[in-house]
Amino acid sequence: MIKTAIKIILVISVVLLAYKFLKDDSNRPYESSFLYKLNANEKSKLQSGDIILRRGYGLVSTMILKMMNEDYDVTHLGMVVRQNDTLKIAHALSSSVSNQDGLRLQAIDSFVHNSHNRTILVTRLKNIDSVKQEKIVNQIGYYYKKQLPFDHSFNYKDSTEHYCSELIWRIYEHNLKILKVSDTLTDVEKYNTLKTFYDPNYFDIIINHQE
Repeated sequence: MIKTAIKIILVISVVLLAYKFLKDDSNRPYESSFLYKLNANEKSKLQSGDIILRRGYGLVSTMILKMMNEDYDVTHLGMVVRQNDTLKIAHALSSSVSNQDGLRLQAIDSFVHNSHNRTILVTRLKNIDSVKQEKIVNQIGYYYKKQLPFDHSFNYKDSTEHYCSELIWRIYEHNLKILKVSDTLTDVEKYNTLKTFYDPNYFDIIINHQE
C-alpha cells in the first residue's frame, strides 16, 4: 500500500515537473522587480511590423535550438504591434506549450518575461514605411479574427495553419510582397530557420541583447 502511494506521488511529481518546463503560461503573475524586460528607451524604439526574436523556456525550445543551428540564441519570434502607447506582440504558439493555440496578441512585458535572459533580438525590415506598417497591422487583425490553429506539421505550403515564422512569411512575402529574398535560398533556409529575419541584407537590428 505504501509502495503504491509512493509510486503515485512520484508519477504526479514527474508530470508536474514536465508541465512546468514545457508550459509557457504567459498569463502567470510576476513581480516587476525580477522581470526580464525591455527598458523604456528600448520600447520607445519599437515600431509596428518589427520582428522580435527570443529563446523560450522548456524542452521544446531546447530541441528547436539544436535543430535549427541559428547564429543567435533564438527559437521563437513574433511581430510588434504598436497601438497608441500599447505594445503587443503577435505570435503563433501551440497549445502544447501555451494556454492558447494559434495567433495571440500578448503584452510585450509578458512576452519578454517568457524569454531566456539576454536573448531578445529586435529587427526591422529595410525600407519599411508607415504605409507598409499600417498594412502589416491590418494583416495581423485579419489573421487574429480567423483564429487559425497552430501548424504542428510545420508545413509552410498549408495556409490554413501557421507556425510562428510561417505567419510572418505569409504576411511579408505572400500577401504584402514587401520581402523578396535571394532565389539562391532553399526552402529549408527560408522557412525552417529564423536566420532571414536577422540577415543584414533584409533587416536592420534595432535591439540586440546578445551582444
